[in-house]
Parts: sequence; C-alpha cells; structure tokens
Amino acid sequence: MLKFLTLLAVIYLLYYIIKQKIRNRKLAQQGIVVEQKGLRPITLMSIVMVVMYGGYMIYFFIFQTMSS
Repeated sequence: MLKFLTLLAVIYLLYYIIKQKIRNRKLAQQGIVVEQKGLRPITLMSIVMVVMYGGYMIYFFIFQTMSS
C-alpha cells in the first residue's frame, strides 16, 4: 500500500509542478513576476516520504521484535 501512496504522491507532485509552470508563464506574459516563497514542493514531498518510510521501518521493527 505504501508503494501506491508513493506513486500517487509523485503523480500529484508532477501535476502541481506543471500547473504552477503554466500559471507562472501566463503571469509572466502579463508582466507579473512571481517570487518563490516557502518550501519548494519537491522539498516538502521528500520530507513527507522520509517520515512515511521512517515510520514504516519503526513500525516493522517494533512488531518484528514483539513476535519473536
């Protein structure tokens, strides 16, 4: 199930990046310059992925040691 959540997250990230690039190009054509503020989407996704997989590893090791 974690594989499917990861796949969905990657697909959504690609959709978001493409949508933002199109939006920024339209605004640039109108003469409006948009500044990047805060965390970039790829940074946010990498943090979420590390937390998800780290949590899964901890969960796996806890239940593996309990069943032994």
